[in-house]
Amino acid sequence: MKKKLMIVVALAVAFALVFAACGGGGSSDPAPAPAPSAPSDTPAPAPADSDEVYEVLVSMTHGEPVSPGWASAFNQLEERSGGRLDTTLFWSGSLLPIPEIPRGMASGAATFSNLPTPNYPDVWPLNCRILQLPFMGLQNPVESAAIYMQLLEEFPEMKAELADFNIIPVGATPLGMYAMHFRDGSEVRRPEDLRGKQMVPFNVVFLPLLEANGVGVNYIPPGEMFEALNNNIIDGYINSWAFQGWFGLTELMNSHVNFGEYGAYQEFNILAVNLEFYNSLPADLQQLWHDVMWNDGGYLEMWDDTATLYYGEMEKGTAKGDVIVDLTPEEIDVWRQALLPQHRVVLDEINAQRGDNVADAIYQRIQEILAENYGA
Repeated sequence: MKKKLMIVVALAVAFALVFAACGGGGSSDPAPAPAPSAPSDTPAPAPADSDEVYEVLVSMTHGEPVSPGWASAFNQLEERSGGRLDTTLFWSGSLLPIPEIPRGMASGAATFSNLPTPNYPDVWPLNCRILQLPFMGLQNPVESAAIYMQLLEEFPEMKAELADFNIIPVGATPLGMYAMHFRDGSEVRRPEDLRGKQMVPFNVVFLPLLEANGVGVNYIPPGEMFEALNNNIIDGYINSWAFQGWFGLTELMNSHVNFGEYGAYQEFNILAVNLEFYNSLPADLQQLWHDVMWNDGGYLEMWDDTATLYYGEMEKGTAKGDVIVDLTPEEIDVWRQALLPQHRVVLDEINAQRGDNVADAIYQRIQEILAENYGA
């Protein structure tokens, strides 16, 4: 099947909206949660029509060279539809840059886009903020995506929040755990070891912890990180090992802090389809989206891309003699206790924004799911 690929390698976006995609590692892959169905108030699906071809415009936020699993998933979508889904992939934000994705999906400028959840905490707080809280208790990135899919089925408010932007989620793919990376060779084990550094946190929940320990916080877009680090404007950042591979930072960094599979931060991408387009499809093609992206493990192929980069960058750091600190469980708990009060702050902000207490119910349900299924 001939694939039309449009590649743009440059990606520069504002830090106010972009907190960057990342990666991580997980030791086990839980069984996928049930695929979501269309909201009940949407029109009935169109009848099957084996002759009609539907144009699918896919807006990718990342580049093709590090995304073979993403490309494979969309190849499957086209091939398994017998060509009825005619897919064109736009890489590296060339169709919709990250800040423009909400408006672009609402208008139908893209049929599909991955929604990197850290970028939209105020646009979709239920979907993009609660499960992303540092030290929520998640054990690995794949687990976080599975729990998100379960929450979608249990909380219609989460689907409604996305439907306001003409979006229906058909899956989620994990991007992993954050770590800390530094230009110098310092060994950081405690929050107070950060004193005097200039950092880019890439997650606003870390701000109170950083400020309380004398850290200068900077807001620098991912595309400008190399220059900022190379010119000693900043000393380090909090993000994934994969992030430094995406933006060519490996050669500049000399020390790193891993929070382990407990994870300082879990994130994932929501696999989002334009709702009007989805409702125009016959039932079998609607189901195919869920099967390829979630039920048949397409999201795991996508995860493999990030995992490969994540571990590859860690190996490069080891090979060039970087200081790599793997925090002990006791050391991790110090960071966890320092950040836990921010959970309540975030929930209160969401409640005030929405005028209800749904955020509290979702937060509590996450804890129950972890206790029931993962022994957290």
